[in-house]
Amino acid sequence: MRALGFLLRLEHRYSMLLVILTAMLWFPVFTAAQPTVAQKKEQLQSQMKKLQEEIKLIQSAIRANSVKKEKSLGELLSLQAKIASREKLIGNINNQIGNLDESIDEAQVEIERRNAEVEKMKGDYAHMLRKSYENITLQNKVAFLLSSQSFYEAFLRYNYLLKIAEFRKNQAEEIQKSVVALQEKREDLQRTKEEKENLLVKQTAQKEELESEKQEKDKAVALLLEKEKKLKRQNEEKNKAIKQLNARIQAIIEDEIRQARKKAEELAKRNPTAPPSKTTSTKPDAMPMTPEELALNKDFTNNRGKLPWPVAKGHIVSYFGKHEHPLLKGVMTENNGIDIKTEASAEARSIFAGTVVSVFFLPTVQNCVIVKHGEYFSVYSGIETVSVKPNQVVATKQSLGKLHVEKAEDLTKIHIEIWKGKEKMDPSLWLAGAVQ
Repeated sequence: MRALGFLLRLEHRYSMLLVILTAMLWFPVFTAAQPTVAQKKEQLQSQMKKLQEEIKLIQSAIRANSVKKEKSLGELLSLQAKIASREKLIGNINNQIGNLDESIDEAQVEIERRNAEVEKMKGDYAHMLRKSYENITLQNKVAFLLSSQSFYEAFLRYNYLLKIAEFRKNQAEEIQKSVVALQEKREDLQRTKEEKENLLVKQTAQKEELESEKQEKDKAVALLLEKEKKLKRQNEEKNKAIKQLNARIQAIIEDEIRQARKKAEELAKRNPTAPPSKTTSTKPDAMPMTPEELALNKDFTNNRGKLPWPVAKGHIVSYFGKHEHPLLKGVMTENNGIDIKTEASAEARSIFAGTVVSVFFLPTVQNCVIVKHGEYFSVYSGIETVSVKPNQVVATKQSLGKLHVEKAEDLTKIHIEIWKGKEKMDPSLWLAGAVQ
């Protein structure tokens, strides 16, 4: 009974000792950077790469135009697009620097906290060793074992001493791991500071480039303003053409909706048991669609922000909505879609699978092709020679025709609009990587 009582007391003391030592010496493992911080950094770097590629592409287009002595509106539009991309790039670098500053501040606070904890661990461990050696010297250990009442009790005491020794060893290893982790954290901080310095150098270079481009743009504007009367006349003609195009598109879409409703009504009369055509809206003028059209409509919706561009290569020179004229002060222009400048030999291509519902010609905007994707319509203008016809089914990226070259302005561009029924949408929200 005495041996059993001692055993219970010994086990209790051992358990309590382990609990106290673990609580005193516990040191949390270093955690990795927050996923959101890493993701943000990756997104910013990816965006920076795209902007750099975009600037390079625009510069190539400007270089091709600059062989001519006379400045053109096309070159000015490219310069403006390049400046806008450069400003986005500088903003991106600023965001990256801000992100790094935040990481640096957090790392410094973390290092200070971790360093204090490591020092405390070392102090506590040293204190534990001193107390342990004071209480259990080699002589005390022998006496502790020899004073056992039985062989079994001696075995338990010997095992207890082994566990204490193992625990000390483990804690020493934990301290070493913490010291190594702290050093790695310091090295990470140094790398982050170096990364920030590199970004600051890039930021300065980009600001210098931006200033140079703005000066180049001002020179181009000054030269082009000598033709102010001609530009005003061209702008008036363009606004007139936009209104004509808008009216024509709206009329075609309204006719498509009427025909779809008529077909749905006729089908319901001929076959009352057939599944009715469905709409995605409760509006009275909503377009009824067959199951196939509904599926296509859903695919188009799901590809928002991922659709391919209507040209193989190019850059946006005019975005959706109202904007001030690039040259004429106080003169506003309204864009129902976006304009993409491209190469002289470029072809227009469908941004999604669908059916051609109309092909028509208007002066100033050239040929126009409208493709239906369920209740969505993509509209392409600026085409010189059309390669498709009404009712033809087209695939994604299929050529619609060769684009027109505005020789006077040295400009080849495609104008694209996206409509959902009678509602005009911003194409830059639908095309991959085209958000303003």
